[in-house]
Amino acid sequence: MTRTASRAGKAVETVDFKARYPELYRASAKVTEVKAAQGTFLAFDGVGAPGGEAFQQGIDLLFTLAYTAKFAFKRAGAGDFAISALECLYFHEAPDTPKDEWRWRLLVRIPDEVKAGALAEVRRAIKEKKGVDTRAVKRVTWAEGRALQVLHVGPYDQVGDAFKQIGIEAAARTLMCRGIAHEIYLNDPRRIAPEKLRTIVRLPMRPA
Repeated sequence: MTRTASRAGKAVETVDFKARYPELYRASAKVTEVKAAQGTFLAFDGVGAPGGEAFQQGIDLLFTLAYTAKFAFKRAGAGDFAISALECLYFHEAPDTPKDEWRWRLLVRIPDEVKAGALAEVRRAIKEKKGVDTRAVKRVTWAEGRALQVLHVGPYDQVGDAFKQIGIEAAARTLMCRGIAHEIYLNDPRRIAPEKLRTIVRLPMRPA
Protein backbone atom coordinates (compact mmCIF):
# COMPACT_ATOMS: atom_id res chain seq x y z
CA MET A 1 0.00 0.00 0.00
CA THR A 2 1.33 3.45 -0.93
CA ARG A 3 0.30 7.01 -0.13
CA THR A 4 -0.66 9.78 -2.52
CA ALA A 5 -1.78 13.33 -1.85
CA SER A 6 -5.48 14.20 -2.03
CA ARG A 7 -6.77 17.55 -3.27
CA ALA A 8 -7.10 18.64 0.34
CA GLY A 9 -3.42 17.94 0.89
CA LYS A 10 -3.99 14.94 3.16
CA ALA A 11 -2.40 11.57 2.56
CA VAL A 12 -4.74 9.06 0.92
CA GLU A 13 -4.09 5.34 1.13
CA THR A 14 -3.69 3.67 -2.27
CA VAL A 15 -4.40 -0.04 -2.56
CA ASP A 16 -2.29 -1.79 -5.19
CA PHE A 17 -3.12 -5.49 -5.42
CA LYS A 18 -0.01 -6.31 -7.47
CA ALA A 19 2.11 -5.01 -4.59
CA ARG A 20 -0.12 -6.42 -1.83
CA TYR A 21 -0.42 -9.92 -3.35
CA PRO A 22 2.60 -10.36 -5.65
CA GLU A 23 2.21 -14.15 -5.61
CA LEU A 24 -1.24 -13.80 -7.22
CA TYR A 25 -0.37 -11.23 -9.90
CA ARG A 26 3.09 -12.43 -10.91
CA ALA A 27 4.06 -15.81 -12.31
CA SER A 28 6.90 -17.55 -14.12
CA ALA A 29 7.31 -20.27 -16.72
CA LYS A 30 7.53 -22.77 -13.85
CA VAL A 31 4.28 -24.04 -12.33
CA THR A 32 3.92 -22.84 -8.74
CA GLU A 33 1.35 -23.30 -5.99
CA VAL A 34 -0.54 -20.34 -4.51
CA LYS A 35 -3.42 -19.85 -2.10
CA ALA A 36 -5.89 -17.07 -2.86
CA ALA A 37 -7.91 -15.90 0.13
CA GLN A 38 -11.28 -14.16 -0.19
CA GLY A 39 -11.32 -10.96 -2.24
CA THR A 40 -13.85 -8.47 -3.56
CA PHE A 41 -14.44 -8.06 -7.28
CA LEU A 42 -16.57 -6.34 -9.87
CA ALA A 43 -17.97 -9.15 -12.01
CA PHE A 44 -19.75 -9.47 -15.35
CA ASP A 45 -21.24 -12.82 -16.38
CA GLY A 46 -21.64 -13.62 -20.05
CA VAL A 47 -21.87 -16.19 -22.82
CA GLY A 48 -19.98 -16.05 -26.10
CA ALA A 49 -16.59 -16.33 -27.70
CA PRO A 50 -13.72 -14.75 -25.73
CA GLY A 51 -12.97 -11.39 -27.32
CA GLY A 52 -16.40 -11.29 -28.96
CA GLU A 53 -19.06 -8.61 -28.70
CA ALA A 54 -20.50 -9.71 -25.32
CA PHE A 55 -16.99 -10.16 -23.91
CA GLN A 56 -15.93 -6.68 -25.00
CA GLN A 57 -19.15 -5.14 -23.66
CA GLY A 58 -18.42 -6.71 -20.28
CA ILE A 59 -14.88 -5.32 -20.26
CA ASP A 60 -16.12 -1.83 -21.09
CA LEU A 61 -18.74 -1.89 -18.32
CA LEU A 62 -16.31 -3.28 -15.74
CA PHE A 63 -13.66 -0.64 -16.33
CA THR A 64 -16.18 2.19 -16.63
CA LEU A 65 -17.49 1.36 -13.15
CA ALA A 66 -14.02 0.64 -11.71
CA TYR A 67 -12.42 3.87 -12.90
CA THR A 68 -15.39 6.03 -11.96
CA ALA A 69 -15.46 4.48 -8.48
CA LYS A 70 -11.72 4.99 -8.10
CA PHE A 71 -11.88 8.72 -8.84
CA ALA A 72 -15.05 9.22 -6.79
CA PHE A 73 -13.47 7.62 -3.71
CA LYS A 74 -10.26 9.57 -4.14
CA ARG A 75 -12.11 12.91 -4.49
CA ALA A 76 -14.08 12.12 -1.35
CA GLY A 77 -10.87 11.39 0.57
CA ALA A 78 -12.12 7.85 1.23
CA GLY A 79 -9.04 6.18 -0.23
CA ASP A 80 -7.67 5.25 -3.61
CA PHE A 81 -6.86 2.05 -5.48
CA ALA A 82 -4.88 1.07 -8.54
CA ILE A 83 -7.03 -0.46 -11.27
CA SER A 84 -6.23 -4.14 -11.23
CA ALA A 85 -5.66 -6.49 -14.15
CA LEU A 86 -8.60 -7.97 -16.03
CA GLU A 87 -9.33 -11.55 -14.99
CA CYS A 88 -11.66 -14.17 -16.39
CA LEU A 89 -13.14 -17.41 -15.08
CA TYR A 90 -14.12 -19.99 -17.68
CA PHE A 91 -16.71 -22.47 -16.48
CA HIS A 92 -16.38 -26.13 -17.37
CA GLU A 93 -17.72 -27.00 -20.81
CA ALA A 94 -17.69 -30.16 -22.89
CA PRO A 95 -14.62 -30.26 -25.18
CA ASP A 96 -16.78 -29.89 -28.30
CA THR A 97 -18.76 -26.87 -27.02
CA PRO A 98 -18.68 -24.08 -29.65
CA LYS A 99 -16.87 -20.97 -28.47
CA ASP A 100 -19.98 -18.84 -28.93
CA GLU A 101 -21.61 -20.95 -26.18
CA TRP A 102 -18.79 -20.66 -23.64
CA ARG A 103 -19.81 -19.32 -20.21
CA TRP A 104 -17.45 -16.98 -18.40
CA ARG A 105 -17.17 -14.36 -15.67
CA LEU A 106 -15.00 -11.26 -16.16
CA LEU A 107 -13.47 -9.81 -12.99
CA VAL A 108 -11.68 -6.68 -11.80
CA ARG A 109 -10.53 -6.70 -8.18
CA ILE A 110 -11.50 -3.80 -5.91
CA PRO A 111 -10.83 -3.06 -2.22
CA ASP A 112 -13.18 -4.68 0.29
CA GLU A 113 -14.00 -1.15 1.52
CA VAL A 114 -15.80 -0.33 -1.75
CA LYS A 115 -19.29 -1.31 -0.59
CA ALA A 116 -22.43 -1.92 -2.64
CA GLY A 117 -24.11 1.25 -1.33
CA ALA A 118 -21.25 3.47 -2.48
CA LEU A 119 -21.19 1.71 -5.84
CA ALA A 120 -24.90 2.45 -6.25
CA GLU A 121 -24.13 6.17 -6.10
CA VAL A 122 -21.37 5.73 -8.68
CA ARG A 123 -23.74 3.81 -10.96
CA ARG A 124 -26.27 6.62 -10.78
CA ALA A 125 -23.61 9.17 -11.70
CA ILE A 126 -22.50 7.09 -14.69
CA LYS A 127 -26.10 6.74 -15.86
CA GLU A 128 -26.78 10.48 -15.54
CA LYS A 129 -23.53 11.68 -17.15
CA LYS A 130 -22.83 8.99 -19.75
CA GLY A 131 -26.17 7.23 -20.23
CA VAL A 132 -24.48 3.91 -19.45
CA ASP A 133 -26.30 1.30 -17.35
CA THR A 134 -23.85 -0.74 -15.25
CA ARG A 135 -26.39 -2.86 -13.37
CA ALA A 136 -25.08 -5.97 -15.15
CA VAL A 137 -21.83 -5.55 -13.21
CA LYS A 138 -22.10 -7.16 -9.77
CA ARG A 139 -20.03 -6.75 -6.63
CA VAL A 140 -18.98 -10.24 -5.49
CA THR A 141 -16.68 -11.82 -2.93
CA TRP A 142 -14.81 -14.98 -3.83
CA ALA A 143 -12.11 -17.20 -2.37
CA GLU A 144 -10.25 -19.32 -4.91
CA GLY A 145 -8.18 -21.19 -2.37
CA ARG A 146 -5.38 -23.58 -3.24
CA ALA A 147 -4.30 -23.44 -6.89
CA LEU A 148 -1.50 -24.06 -9.37
CA GLN A 149 -0.49 -21.35 -11.81
CA VAL A 150 1.97 -20.64 -14.62
CA LEU A 151 2.81 -17.74 -16.93
CA HIS A 152 1.82 -18.10 -20.59
CA VAL A 153 3.61 -15.82 -23.06
CA GLY A 154 2.05 -15.68 -26.51
CA PRO A 155 -1.33 -15.57 -28.27
CA TYR A 156 -4.43 -16.31 -26.25
CA ASP A 157 -5.41 -19.18 -28.56
CA GLN A 158 -2.26 -21.06 -27.52
CA VAL A 159 -2.99 -20.93 -23.80
CA GLY A 160 -3.99 -24.60 -23.83
CA ASP A 161 -0.31 -25.54 -23.56
CA ALA A 162 -0.17 -23.81 -20.16
CA PHE A 163 -3.17 -25.78 -18.91
CA LYS A 164 -1.49 -29.02 -20.01
CA GLN A 165 1.65 -27.97 -18.13
CA ILE A 166 -0.42 -27.42 -14.98
CA GLY A 167 -2.10 -30.79 -15.45
CA ILE A 168 1.26 -32.58 -15.56
CA GLU A 169 2.44 -30.80 -12.39
CA ALA A 170 -0.86 -31.52 -10.63
CA ALA A 171 -0.51 -35.24 -11.31
CA ALA A 172 3.05 -35.16 -9.97
CA ARG A 173 1.77 -33.55 -6.75
CA THR A 174 -1.25 -35.91 -6.49
CA LEU A 175 -3.69 -33.03 -7.00
CA MET A 176 -6.90 -32.70 -9.01
CA CYS A 177 -8.44 -29.63 -10.63
CA ARG A 178 -11.64 -28.35 -9.03
CA GLY A 179 -13.08 -27.15 -12.34
CA ILE A 180 -12.98 -23.42 -13.04
CA ALA A 181 -10.19 -22.17 -15.30
CA HIS A 182 -8.79 -18.77 -14.32
CA GLU A 183 -6.86 -16.40 -16.59
CA ILE A 184 -5.31 -13.05 -15.60
CA TYR A 185 -4.36 -10.74 -18.46
CA LEU A 186 -1.22 -8.73 -17.63
CA ASN A 187 -1.12 -6.51 -20.71
CA ASP A 188 -3.41 -4.92 -23.30
CA PRO A 189 -3.84 -6.90 -26.56
CA ARG A 190 -4.62 -3.63 -28.37
CA ARG A 191 -1.08 -2.39 -27.67
CA ILE A 192 1.03 -5.55 -27.52
CA ALA A 193 1.96 -7.97 -30.31
CA PRO A 194 0.29 -11.41 -29.85
CA GLU A 195 3.62 -13.16 -29.27
CA LYS A 196 4.36 -10.84 -26.32
CA LEU A 197 1.03 -11.18 -24.50
CA ARG A 198 1.45 -12.32 -20.89
CA THR A 199 -1.30 -14.30 -19.19
CA ILE A 200 -1.33 -15.98 -15.79
CA VAL A 201 -3.12 -19.30 -16.09
CA ARG A 202 -4.45 -20.74 -12.84
CA LEU A 203 -6.45 -23.80 -11.84
CA PRO A 204 -7.89 -24.42 -8.34
CA MET A 205 -6.78 -27.72 -6.83
CA ARG A 206 -7.73 -30.34 -4.26
CA PRO A 207 -6.02 -33.54 -3.13
CA ALA A 208 -6.63 -36.40 -5.54
